[in-house]
Amino acid sequence: MRIGLFIASVMVSAVCLAQRPADYPLFDEVEELSASRILPADLLQGEHYTVDDRVVNDGYLNYFTIQSDYGEFDAVGTPMLRIRIKEIGALAELEEFSQSEVFVKAAAEAGRNQIVVIGNLATRPVSTIAGLPKGIGRMFGRYKRQTGDAVSDTRDYVSEQSEDSDASEEDEAARMEKAVSLTERYFGVTAAERNWAQRLGTDPYTSNETLREAIKRVAWADRLGRTAMRFTGMAIPYAGIASTVNEAVWGEDPYALQDLNRSRLVATGASEELVDAFVRNPWLSPTQQTIVTAVLAELDGVAGRDGILTQALNPQSEEEVGFFVRSLVLLGWYHMHRTPITAVDTQLAIPAGITDSGTIVFLLATDHVYWTETHAEEAHTFALLGSETDNRRREIWFLRTISDRTRQGLDELGVIVHTDTADEITPEALDSP
Repeated sequence: MRIGLFIASVMVSAVCLAQRPADYPLFDEVEELSASRILPADLLQGEHYTVDDRVVNDGYLNYFTIQSDYGEFDAVGTPMLRIRIKEIGALAELEEFSQSEVFVKAAAEAGRNQIVVIGNLATRPVSTIAGLPKGIGRMFGRYKRQTGDAVSDTRDYVSEQSEDSDASEEDEAARMEKAVSLTERYFGVTAAERNWAQRLGTDPYTSNETLREAIKRVAWADRLGRTAMRFTGMAIPYAGIASTVNEAVWGEDPYALQDLNRSRLVATGASEELVDAFVRNPWLSPTQQTIVTAVLAELDGVAGRDGILTQALNPQSEEEVGFFVRSLVLLGWYHMHRTPITAVDTQLAIPAGITDSGTIVFLLATDHVYWTETHAEEAHTFALLGSETDNRRREIWFLRTISDRTRQGLDELGVIVHTDTADEITPEALDSP
């Protein structure tokens, strides 16, 4: 089937090349963007932070840098930018609390001196942007390579997925070390830390090391039972299923949460082998695994949904995981609030939905899309899904904007384009971790 898609894709590409004006560029040149031109004023600057004007784009997502009172942070994608800004607000609340009378008294009664929660953490940023990022495009190429005809079952896929042929031995060793550290970090989160994350409305499994360390430093005071106070934080947000995920992530320890997700996934009909590989995957945090599980529950009765678990084994970085999870959330939103889907197609790295009328929809949590070689190849493959049996309508929904060249390329392929999908959804509903 994939060989047929490849041959057909080559034929479609040849037709598109013949139709293109001679002076029209084959691909876009990815350019840096300006934050002041693409972000609303309320995101550009706040009481404790400023977003750098230079924005790097990888062809799919924008990479932002944030200067704050608590260090420099990066954010891949606008939803993550919103999350980091909320986390900076949480750091400000913790700083104020650390100087409060109730905290000073609790520290004294515990036989400790008052501690400065935030001040000496500013040298521990999440990370900073250096040069052009590797980009989301690698995720598509890796998935296509690892789900070819030679990979016949979950065991083969997991084995293939663990080896990235694009990575050097040094990069592969660093990746494995990172995977181990992620697992240790997730299962080291205590009940007191989850309680503080709930008060602040943040994700207890955030990659923001500054926030995690700040929460860890105040969480010990909960043992005295004298530090209860209300904060203004909001729930961990995303479309439609917030209460289910919030209750589980804040209320269950990571081991219990893993068991809960496992039982819910087995109930969907997925094989135990696939479920086990999914819940043991270190690249998805417990929160992200719970979001995927909740979306699969929303897709109850949808054929092929267990294939999404195989796709979820593919991302191997924070930006890839975030892109996958948010795109899946968009598919759940489309199913619940636009048109019910009856099946999913998982031939690409992100699941496509198929409606009762046969329309194939592809929803991408992108910032600004350029027509690159990688994107053109994936667009050609998408344009051919289901073509063996009929000429189905195909739609791509982009979260935000696309280049003129991207629009023309998709028009040439006969794909219906929807942009600025975020305008139909509240921003908070898209800010999944």
